[in-house]
Amino acid sequence: MNDAPHRDAFTGVLLIASLVLLVLGLVFPAFTVEKFWVFDNEKSIAGAVVALLSGKNILLGIVILLFSIAFPLSKLVLSLWIWASPDPRGRTTRHALKWAVRLGKWSMMDVFMVALVVAMLSLGMVAKVTAESGVYFFCAAILIGMWGSHRLHHRVEQSAPGS
Repeated sequence: MNDAPHRDAFTGVLLIASLVLLVLGLVFPAFTVEKFWVFDNEKSIAGAVVALLSGKNILLGIVILLFSIAFPLSKLVLSLWIWASPDPRGRTTRHALKWAVRLGKWSMMDVFMVALVVAMLSLGMVAKVTAESGVYFFCAAILIGMWGSHRLHHRVEQSAPGS
């Protein structure tokens, strides 16, 4: 009846919702740093990466760029491509699935990176850090993306010959 059994609507909704939430999480303010109880500075994750890369913290900027932007976006784009593929058994699709699974193993590293940055900033005696909507969008994107990718992987494996 269904010519692409791996392509159920709910998995597609999860993956698209995750992509939308990830973009919102990257561009909305992720945290506010209040210095000396006077100056407030809101930063998005993408804005923080740009600031780090243009400053003296290039290595930290690259690490956050990889784990918080490149890996999650790549995994979601690959997962959506696999989901949209008419033949989950095709060589290219299977190769993409392998890469999506590899990237998925790093899924919680990006949430850890954001938590680590917020924790490091919170330890400063002169600054107060408050989590903003971007952090919540970002974390929701990662969790929903993991759920969608897991469903997709399970359905592709079920549709493989001999299943």
